[in-house]
Amino acid sequence: MRVVADTHALLWYLLDDPDRRLSPDARTALEQAESTNGIAVSVASVVDLWYVIRTRGTFTDDQLDQVLRLLRDPETSLEAEPITLDVTAAFRQIPRDALGDPWDRFITATAVALDLPLVTRDRRIRESGLVETIW
Repeated sequence: MRVVADTHALLWYLLDDPDRRLSPDARTALEQAESTNGIAVSVASVVDLWYVIRTRGTFTDDQLDQVLRLLRDPETSLEAEPITLDVTAAFRQIPRDALGDPWDRFITATAVALDLPLVTRDRRIRESGLVETIW
């Protein structure tokens, strides 16, 4: 199994989810992906995480650095997925009124372009029907 992890799901999973925010289905999907075909991470999530740190303070620069180290480490099951022409084509097909946030659009478009489920708690993404979601 391989999945795309939304930014929050990835961080909660990597931080062992101390507040138990991941649903059981999300945790299982990420664990299975980690032990089999890997967890795809849109590079837009890196920018999203930086933005969240600066605007909401929800996460820290140290956590961003941890994610970057893991994405660069060939021994982990995390795989950085670039914003390709296929991702930008999927991005353009997402109705703006369905998902206005550019980071959500890029992350969703990555899942669409890769034809993979997206692990996300984001209600707008889940209700959009644009991509299979796990939560």
